[in-house]
Amino acid sequence: MLSFGFKTTLPFVFIQVNGGSGATNMNVAGNNLAENIRDSWNSMVETATYVKQLLDPYPNLKEVVIPVSTTLTSTLIAWVVMPKILRKFHKYAMQTPVSVFPGNISWDPVPYDESFWGALEDPVRYLVTFIAFTQFGVMVAPKTIASQYLEPAWRGAVILSFVWFLHRWKTNVFARTLSGQILFGIDREKLLTLDKISSIGLILIGMVALAEACGVAVQSIVTVGGIGGVATAFAAKDILGNVFSGLSMHFSKPFSIGDTIKAGPVEGQVMEMGLTTTSLLSDEKFPVIVPNSFFSSEVIVNKSRAEYRAIVTKIPIPIEYLSKIPLISNDVKSMLRSNVKVFLGTDVPYCFLSCIESSIVELSLGYNLKQMPKDELYSAQQDILLQTVHIIKNHGVPLGTTL
Repeated sequence: MLSFGFKTTLPFVFIQVNGGSGATNMNVAGNNLAENIRDSWNSMVETATYVKQLLDPYPNLKEVVIPVSTTLTSTLIAWVVMPKILRKFHKYAMQTPVSVFPGNISWDPVPYDESFWGALEDPVRYLVTFIAFTQFGVMVAPKTIASQYLEPAWRGAVILSFVWFLHRWKTNVFARTLSGQILFGIDREKLLTLDKISSIGLILIGMVALAEACGVAVQSIVTVGGIGGVATAFAAKDILGNVFSGLSMHFSKPFSIGDTIKAGPVEGQVMEMGLTTTSLLSDEKFPVIVPNSFFSSEVIVNKSRAEYRAIVTKIPIPIEYLSKIPLISNDVKSMLRSNVKVFLGTDVPYCFLSCIESSIVELSLGYNLKQMPKDELYSAQQDILLQTVHIIKNHGVPLGTTL
């Protein structure tokens, strides 16, 4: 025989928010929501009391009707009523100014599907449905199922639903953060790495908690598995080395996707950074897959992060025109200083006589070009070289040869 006890009063929490008409509207919304919930609850209590009175003369029928009606009612509430309630909670939360983070930060309205309540909907819906339908098993085999399997199944369902909710909520938070304009000083790729690590951590924690809920002695398994884990670690040391190197690179950021780097004999543009390997695109447009542990033992030159690129050029001139070198040098330096693509922040451009041989002299000019794409860099370097040759020709000096 099942007995019911109901409490027909609900606690009412009144939230007062200062702010003129906005506060009044939110108080009214809160009052209406509380009244609707109270009325719905009272209606459910009255209905349950009436059904109980009808079934009291038929105890055997009650053992069937109550589980079936409870299952169907719970399922109906989980799939129809609860989403509407969660949407009202979300709407009310969006109308309530809550200062959680310090500073003057303007938050955009969060869509329901990306909110805390949206992340809660599916896990709670399926959890309630699962618990409700287990009542059929209790009705069919009350002693066997209820005593041996019901409690572990409920604990496992609660753990899976909780981990699922945390994963959905975490994914929504990271997605909103990455799509926003303000990342609070955190690098975008670090956030992506943290997202992956947190997902793996949630899965591992969920698996351990689920095993404990089902009665599996996880501590014994870990103790016994420790011996095998040492052997596995030795066998997979290269993979683990790549993983740890990948995590280190994601947080230390020696280079990013799109950078052009050189590490030992390897050079190219970074196309993808994974946990075990990094993909580069060589100058010949060949894909190059490099293990992450390779970068921990090599000096990495990140060409894309340089503020400027140093260029040195040597031009041979016949020794008969040695007296015109000072005039040519001054004109070349003036041309370099007036070029908008030449970086003048540190070293000034130079042009001087660097070598004298029996038949030729060598004019060396050096300058720093600003950071720019490779095609623009080559174009600027070509333009400066042509202007230098034009200056030499204007002084009536031919170019020499090193042959």
